[in-house]
Amino acid sequence: MKNRSKNIVIILLVIISIMAIGYATFATQLTINGTAKIIGEWDVKITNIEAKSVSDGCNAGTPTFTNESVTFNAELEKPGDFVTYEITIENAGTIDAVLSNVIFKEDVENGTPAINYTTTKLAESLPAGQETSFTVTVNYEEYVEETPEIKTKTIIGIIEYEQE
Repeated sequence: MKNRSKNIVIILLVIISIMAIGYATFATQLTINGTAKIIGEWDVKITNIEAKSVSDGCNAGTPTFTNESVTFNAELEKPGDFVTYEITIENAGTIDAVLSNVIFKEDVENGTPAINYTTTKLAESLPAGQETSFTVTVNYEEYVEETPEIKTKTIIGIIEYEQE
């Protein structure tokens, strides 16, 4: 009976060994490696400001710009005088942009009503690699009959583009 028990244990060990070898033969470990890279670039910026139209006797100053802002200081002499600035915005990136918000606010509390600002409409979309421009005109209202006490008025503009 001892031999028989030994034989059964040996047979079971052989069967288990065969099963382990069979499992190892048919079992495969799969490995997946991946990398993602962002290749799109967002680069919407101001690239120029230029005085395009200046009435006689006015001084358009030397307008300046950075990628995100423009500054100008127009000097108007008499009622009816004006200066028009053209501002260029470029999409130097690879992602199309759409106009999401435009705000132009004149400082009416601290500024003279004799000065008025107007702007042309901005492009609703700005495809990658393209540029657009708009104008800001500052004028000394014609209806003014005497020099106002307050002689300045500031405008602040915010233009927001977002990815399409």
